[in-house]
Amino acid sequence: MHVIDPDTAAPPGPRPDTAADLGSELVRLVKLLVSMRQHIPAPQEGVDSTHYPVLFHLAQEPRRVSELAGCVHADASTVSRQVSHLVQHGLVAKVPDPEDGRAHRVSLTPAGRAAIDRITDSRGAWLSALMAEWTEAETRDFLEQVRRFTVALEAAGPRADRAGR
Repeated sequence: MHVIDPDTAAPPGPRPDTAADLGSELVRLVKLLVSMRQHIPAPQEGVDSTHYPVLFHLAQEPRRVSELAGCVHADASTVSRQVSHLVQHGLVAKVPDPEDGRAHRVSLTPAGRAAIDRITDSRGAWLSALMAEWTEAETRDFLEQVRRFTVALEAAGPRADRAGR
């Protein structure tokens, strides 16, 4: 049996230089994604990539705007404007909240569900072309690592807010 000496054991997590390199690559990735977003054709008239999180969360279930804002990590006024835009384009509808008749929930319309299908297909085709040289195993491993990172990032969010970053 091998016993680890706590005085000589490496701390968990990446080394500081590796974390710094990862931070740099994440900045580069975000910049590239933002830049590319302007050049990718929109698969749905009147909908841009800023609307996608709202649509995809509504695909799970109808929600109040305040709840939706929490899901998409945006303030309620921003999400309210996005919802109004999507209502004007017939992709979502405001429906009475069954738990509180004074409030409304936002739900997808059939046109909204069709838009999600087009967006998903378009994004899938783009990623497939981008990763054409990757094996299925490499792609699945990357997917798992992105999921794991996203979960850690979401979990850290409230802690980072409390710590004052």
